[in-house]
Amino acid sequence: MELITRYYDEDIVLKRAVDIACPTHVSRRVALFYIHGGGWRAGARDGFHRHLYHFSRKGYVCASAGYRLAPTVHFTEQMGDVAIGYDRFLAYIRERELMVDRVIVAGSSAGAHLASLLALTDPAVFNPGIGLTEPWLRPIACVSINGPATLEKWEPMHDGIKRDIENMLGVTYEEESALFRKASPSAYVEGEAADFLFIIAGKEKFFPHSFIYEMSGELQRLSKRSEVVLFPEAEHGFFYGIGSPLQQEALTVLEPFLESYA
Repeated sequence: MELITRYYDEDIVLKRAVDIACPTHVSRRVALFYIHGGGWRAGARDGFHRHLYHFSRKGYVCASAGYRLAPTVHFTEQMGDVAIGYDRFLAYIRERELMVDRVIVAGSSAGAHLASLLALTDPAVFNPGIGLTEPWLRPIACVSINGPATLEKWEPMHDGIKRDIENMLGVTYEEESALFRKASPSAYVEGEAADFLFIIAGKEKFFPHSFIYEMSGELQRLSKRSEVVLFPEAEHGFFYGIGSPLQQEALTVLEPFLESYA
């Protein structure tokens, strides 16, 4: 396996980079693109390296994208960063002449939010004029791991996640800004939407499950493949590794889903 880092800029910005793991022999037609979580204000792309190692050994070319963190930047800049990371990953696939024509995006928590929007929209929705080097290839599917379906206010709302969402968007809920709707994955469920696998934690404390089930139902009504799998004993952020019994159980759900596109 080869593990490389591609920075987005000639003048290196540490968070603006994508780590790519490529097996000696790529045997899958689908690539995997991960986005880390951390409340939009923390986390790093190496958080998903264990997934990269695991799936590259199974013949997948994989990537884990970095992005600048709030409150230094806000939502649109973060979406721009992950879109450019995705573009650099597509460029790598083309340069290596890999037989890959599909990409599945995956993320945990805040990363699931960004991954969901990457799978549901074109980059110009949030960043008109964004400079990409490759023709855009919309992800065929998204794996949302304990992520949100909406950022519009709900009650009761965990104080920490409320603060994180406000810092990421640069507005408060008291302002009743349209940004909360604009940044909600559920607002973009339409005919060209990707398929979804929602992995949710029974001990979730940040994002209500009810909105996930509603979004999944909307996708199904559009004849999209959408599954919600609940792990009753799991806590938020449980699936960065692959070694614990719960993580192994989650792999038994994730692996067949990925293989169905491979």
